[in-house]
Amino acid sequence: MNVSYRVGHSALFAATDLYARLHREGAALVSIGEACEITPDRLDVLLLDSHLLACQPLTEWQACDVALLGFEPPAGVLPLPAAASETEVLALFGFAAAQVQLQRKTRKLSNALARKDGDLQKLIDVGLALSAEKDLERLLNKILAEGRRLSNSDAASLFLVDKKTAEQPLLVFKLTQNSSTATHFQEQRMPLTKASIAGYVALTSTELNIADAYAIPSDAPYRFNRSFDMQMGYRTMSLLAIPMLNHHREVVGVLEFINCQRQADLPCAGELIPFDEGLAASLRALASQAAVAIENRQLLDDISQLFDGFVQASVFAIEQRDPTSSGHSFRVADLCIALAEQLPHAPMAEVRNQALNNEGLRELRYAALLHDFGKVGVREHVLTKAKKLPVPIIDNLRYRVALAKQSLQNQTLKRMLHAYQHHGGLNDEQRLHWETELALECTRLDSYLDDILKANEPSVLTEGDFQHLQVIQSELVKSHDNQLIGLLSDSEFCALAIRRGSLTEQERAEIERHVVHTREFLQLIPWTSELRRIPEIAAAHHEKLDGSGYPKGLTAEAIPYGAKIMTICDIYDALTASDRPYKAAVPLEQALNILHSEVKTGLLDSDLVKVFVESRCYLNPVKPPLAPAQPRDSHAPQYNRHVCDYDPSDKHQH
Repeated sequence: MNVSYRVGHSALFAATDLYARLHREGAALVSIGEACEITPDRLDVLLLDSHLLACQPLTEWQACDVALLGFEPPAGVLPLPAAASETEVLALFGFAAAQVQLQRKTRKLSNALARKDGDLQKLIDVGLALSAEKDLERLLNKILAEGRRLSNSDAASLFLVDKKTAEQPLLVFKLTQNSSTATHFQEQRMPLTKASIAGYVALTSTELNIADAYAIPSDAPYRFNRSFDMQMGYRTMSLLAIPMLNHHREVVGVLEFINCQRQADLPCAGELIPFDEGLAASLRALASQAAVAIENRQLLDDISQLFDGFVQASVFAIEQRDPTSSGHSFRVADLCIALAEQLPHAPMAEVRNQALNNEGLRELRYAALLHDFGKVGVREHVLTKAKKLPVPIIDNLRYRVALAKQSLQNQTLKRMLHAYQHHGGLNDEQRLHWETELALECTRLDSYLDDILKANEPSVLTEGDFQHLQVIQSELVKSHDNQLIGLLSDSEFCALAIRRGSLTEQERAEIERHVVHTREFLQLIPWTSELRRIPEIAAAHHEKLDGSGYPKGLTAEAIPYGAKIMTICDIYDALTASDRPYKAAVPLEQALNILHSEVKTGLLDSDLVKVFVESRCYLNPVKPPLAPAQPRDSHAPQYNRHVCDYDPSDKHQH
């Protein structure tokens, strides 16, 4: 008989020959009175001889439970056949014991399979949870927590490999968890070498399963650092270190699980045991999921940093095109975020309902930073046009006046010469008359030039000034080729007759098209779904609630809420900016009064202006970590026209 089995029996059965035969065959014989002292799963067959059957019938023995027996019922209950030989009884015992052990093995395999199914479902749940987590710190904590739960580990640590911030790769001790010992953890960075367990695993992509961390062979290239144990009174026993490999099979980090504990539903629950292969396989799968989740999170962070870098570079390009308004885009972005962060606290329910989440704030910030990028599509001579007429044309007018004066002087001299040649001389009275007439004409031309220079300044003209310009235009002078021309050409007259600023209607239209250029440029960028409205928001920052804005003349309902926020902040900064060499900053109270007046005329959102003013968020807006505005180039033009300058005399408030 090859099957080892354990038989429970009555006390009287110990005196029989069959008992002696069973003992010789190697069976473990246990009296019923002693059975309560044996581990429940150690009893295979309960042998019912006549003595036990006399106590109660077979059916009741088969139905016995723990309370009656004092131990777990055996896997098999076998009545002792009365007429069978010892050999037959032994064979029957062996068959029964084999069946019992087979049933027990099947049950264990079934339980193990159920646990595997449970572990698989847990891994699926963990994978879903990890893929949904967007915050890296919470993601790492979740990885350790789920790993400890899967393996019933007392502690766990997570290390990341950093290849970006130093010439040599670093090992970052990122996180640790410990159920039995409270720790105050602080991230540590150390050289990546094979001297430590985590470093060895990271550099070799090798998994280490150590039964006792204090019994690592002396010839091993790595050592266990006992400093934590010594300081905290802890004892690290079993340790499993697993590399986290990305899809390129590169190590992105290392997971360490410490002190595996026997499951609570098993004998000696809580006892420290080595990590078996089943647990190692589950944790290996977790490490693979964790590597993918960490890399995805890092890729998303890299994309976010890439977006930030792109935005910074774009704003830098804008500032270089218009150095005198350096910092405007950053200030408007700061103000927009400061105002948007007040929306959840607004007294008006309509405003609170428009509160932005983190993605909405990010979208608004990018839109505000890039709202003036369309300036790159405005011709430089328009953007930097300081006066109504450019310097070369003014120089030409100066030359034209000087030439006219010289021509008058030549005409006077010719008249005097003619008098000497044909009349024998020139009396003093006639000479004085002609000299006086010449002086008056030259003075008149000089006054015309002064009037032209005054009209060339970007200011509001009266109707009388236009009539005066018409008189100047009608003045005939000789050109360099001796042709008679007006002192002012039609185009020069039209430019000088501009009522507001220095731009012609065509040039003003070109300035206003900066928002169209902004939208067209931003639409070329493949924004993510969370940021897809950036072009729409940025392009609407000159729209007004009554439809008088540009470029589309949108009314209140059609204007994106982020653009309504930006319009307020854009006007405020245009009024209060101190970096315009061509205009002084407006005092704070006056700027706020202007915003209120714009509300009264139906141009700005009254609730948003109320929140902006009453929250005083404009005083100290939180600045995101972006590059500071560039210093003004000393060689830049002395006058730059910013596309978002505020002009209360303009219906577009340009």
